[in-house]
Order: sequence, then structure tokens, then C-alpha cells
Amino acid sequence: MTARRRGATVRVRGEGYRRALAGSSIVYRKWVEAVGGIEAGSLVDIEGPRGDYVGCGLWESQGPVALRVLSRGSCPASDPMEAVRDLLERALRARRLWGLAGEEGGYRLVNSDGDMLSGLIVDVYNDVAVVQSSSTAFDALLDDIAGAVVEVAGVSHVYEKSTQRSRTDIGLSPRARWIIGWRPRTTIREGDALFVVDVVRGQKTGFFLDQRANRLDVEKLVSGGERVLDAFSYTGGFGVHAAIAGASNVVFLEEDPSAIEILRENLRLNRITDYKIVPGSFWETINRVEGRFDLVVADPPAFIQSGDPEAKRRGSQAYTRAYTSVLSKSRPGSIAVLSSCSYFLDRSEFLGIVSRAASRAGLEYRVMGSIRGLPPDHTLRGEEYLEYLKTVMVSVE
Repeated sequence: MTARRRGATVRVRGEGYRRALAGSSIVYRKWVEAVGGIEAGSLVDIEGPRGDYVGCGLWESQGPVALRVLSRGSCPASDPMEAVRDLLERALRARRLWGLAGEEGGYRLVNSDGDMLSGLIVDVYNDVAVVQSSSTAFDALLDDIAGAVVEVAGVSHVYEKSTQRSRTDIGLSPRARWIIGWRPRTTIREGDALFVVDVVRGQKTGFFLDQRANRLDVEKLVSGGERVLDAFSYTGGFGVHAAIAGASNVVFLEEDPSAIEILRENLRLNRITDYKIVPGSFWETINRVEGRFDLVVADPPAFIQSGDPEAKRRGSQAYTRAYTSVLSKSRPGSIAVLSSCSYFLDRSEFLGIVSRAASRAGLEYRVMGSIRGLPPDHTLRGEEYLEYLKTVMVSVE
């Protein structure tokens, strides 16, 4: 247990005070009255400009954020890990209510601000948990947090993969290490499909949990005998589900050799034999794909990495080009699943890109239903930056 016990009081003012009262999980340093001598990860009381009690949070020693708010109105915890553990338990109860914390599956246990643990991500794959910190406060507590995750979630292994951009953006060095145990790979079940997850070499925390609901829905779009194109396939999530549902042939486009290695394992695990893997850059491989498809999927990386106008322009062009290329492989009466994981692309801009791509491909189309976002384990509490995923299912005419 950490020695950083509760004690200091931090006063917030202005917009920081108003946002904290309204439910924000962070308070920026510019809204905090000057304090000194508080260690990162210490549990502090938060009060308003007139001394009124706001709640408690973790102190940050570096970066623009000064406080990670853990509780408002009251704070029964006596030390930071007591507060964090309570939030971990509450997060797990919420997932269990939705049936998302199965023994053989993968799920997000902690979604940063969405679980009142801003700066912390915890993903669980079977008996392996992956933790990510973009915070000096959680860095200081992470070994204790790993122990709490073992006890709360029932896992045996915990890997830290704090290599995400949000960490380096505030000047923290990337960190990757085993905190408890050692199991680089595990296998999870998603519906009727099995997937190998490599938490060390895989992208993000090893798997794209945010697309789970959309992958499961793809199965419903397959009635049997369809030809499927899975572009930017990673380890084959969409294509594997389509094959399990009865697709007659699946073509996978992927450039990451490590992902292709796991994709082949996933195909063997699920006894899928009628497929083709086209390795290499999407911009090259899409031109080598022959024929038309009944179902096409494009789930590219985030082409827009910032809100800079020039970055948005270039990224929007890349999305338009990618979607146009995939839609051009659709046959009349087919279905297209198009996604963007760029936070800096809003919903109306996303739909505009889909429209331009369909026009350039010479297609009439209908978006079936509204834009799809994150699954229930990716919890939200009004923080806009967490709502990055946008997916549409399109009927091609």
C-alpha cells in the first residue's frame, strides 16, 4: 500500500471550480492556487474559492492537469489506493450489469474519465490485464493499482503498456513492463469467434475492443455465400466473424507482419479455410484485389492526429480516398462498413466524407441507422475526447 496518505488541501477557482462542480474529472493547473510539497499520487481534498468542500482527487506533479478528481461532495477514503480500489470495484459492477465481464472474453474495465479515473485505462483479456497511464499520479501508484486489479478482476497477470501518444504529449517517457506475472498471449472468445491477443506486440492494448459490437453485428449481415473484403484487417476481427456466419470467401488486407501472423492463427483457431491474405500497404494492395464483394469493411487508423487545419485536410483526403477505393469494390446490393477512430473528425464531417467517397465511386447509398459509437464497456461521462469512434453501415445500391 502506498504511503501517500490524505492530508493536503488544494483550492480551485474560476472555471476549474465550476467544471469540478459540474462533474469534470480533471482540474487544470491554471485554475489551482499555488501549492508546494505535494507528491504525485497523493490524495488531496479539493475546496472552492470560499473554502467550500468540492471533493477529493489525486495530485499531478507534471503537465497541464493538476488534479484528477475521484469523488465529489464527500470522500470517505483515507489514502489514494482506498479511493482507487473503490472506483475499480464500481467499474467492474457496471460491466457485470451489462454482461461484459465474462471469464473467456475481453473487456475494458476502466475507461479513464468515464470511470472517474482520468488518465488510466485498464483492459482485461481473460486472465491478463493491460494498464495504461498518462498521468504522474497513476505512475506513482501503478504497482499498487496492478495488485488491486488482480484482486478485483480476478486476473493473474498485469502488463503496463503506457506507450500511447497522450502520455508523450505531456512529456512522460513511454513505459512497457510486466508488473505481475508474465503471459504475453492469451485467447479470448467474442460471440462464436476465438481471437489470439498479444498484449506486448499488438496494437493498442493488444486488441480493438472498441469495435466489438460492430464485429458481432457483421455476423447478422451475412446470410451465407457472401464474398467479403476486410481492409485494414489487423488480426481479422471483422472478416473472421463474417466467415463464421457463412461467408464463402474473405479477402484480408493488412500491412503489419505481426498482425498477419496472429491473423493466420485466428483463421486456424476458427477453422476458416476459404480466405486470401494480401500483405502490404492498403494503398497498394487495394489495387491488386480482383472482383466485387457483397460486404466490404474499412477500419483504417486515425488519419487525423490533431485539430490543425492542414492535418485535418490531409487526413480527410486520406479517409475519402480509402473509402472510395473500398466502395469501388462493392457490387450492387452490397453492404459497406466504414469507420473512423479520429477524435478530430466530427460526425457531420465523417458523414460528408462517406458521401463524397460514394459519389466518387459512382454509387447510390443509404446509411442504415445512425452513426455507431463505442460499446457499453467504453463508459462516458460527458468527456468529448473519449467519443472518438464513428462507424456507419451503408447499403450500396
